[in-house]
Amino acid sequence: MSTPSTPSKRGICWPTTNTDPAFVFTKPPSKVTWLYNWSPHPTPNCSLQFTPMQWNHINIDALPSLFPPSSPSCPPCLLAFNEPELPSQANMPAALAAAEYLRVIEPLRRRPHPIRCGTPGISSAPDGVVWLKEFLALVRAGGGDVDFYALHWYGETLGQFYDYLWSTYYQLGADRPVWVTEFAPTNWSVESPLGREHVEEFCRESCKYLDGLEWVERYAWFGAMRAGDIGNVGRWAAMMDEGGRLTELGRGYRDGC
Repeated sequence: MSTPSTPSKRGICWPTTNTDPAFVFTKPPSKVTWLYNWSPHPTPNCSLQFTPMQWNHINIDALPSLFPPSSPSCPPCLLAFNEPELPSQANMPAALAAAEYLRVIEPLRRRPHPIRCGTPGISSAPDGVVWLKEFLALVRAGGGDVDFYALHWYGETLGQFYDYLWSTYYQLGADRPVWVTEFAPTNWSVESPLGREHVEEFCRESCKYLDGLEWVERYAWFGAMRAGDIGNVGRWAAMMDEGGRLTELGRGYRDGC
């Protein structure tokens, strides 16, 4: 469901190291409306609605200062902790994540003008949903809650993607909207990635599907970066070529697939 201030669900995840101008995703008739960059600090010179993320618990005590209670420009939403179940990412036990969420993030939800706060963004590895169910139980036992679920997915087929979304949604409890904050088809091969036609068709069809799912509130394709910077996700998933120009996939995603 798209909110009144966000007529399109479509967003981009934009690395803080990306020196290309994000405005290329705002040119009419762009359907991209929002951006996050895995950090709590806005991307410079970007008119897209910014959604901050607290990547892990390091420096989390500085987070409330970024949301002054009287500021009309406060971002309306917050993403919490990036793939904390993975040692290579935020690497946080559920107990630590829940304690820090209750201590620092939950008070933002309880302000007179509250910030909508999402769950940590879990990977689609089997441990992800197990970790998140434990986190939610601990947060709710502590008197807190979340406003939406944040999910990531990487795999090869549309069927796998759709099965994961529905299964995870109902395992968590079908009482909150979903943000799919990272997704793309991949076989994790740099040398022999999934083919261009496969990736472009996946993008077109998945975006149409997500647009039609009432309980999906927002989504962001991975990745809004140059092909050389996308790593083992595969070069055809990149929305920018080596010269920083939008690829056919990037233009399609921006303008509506």
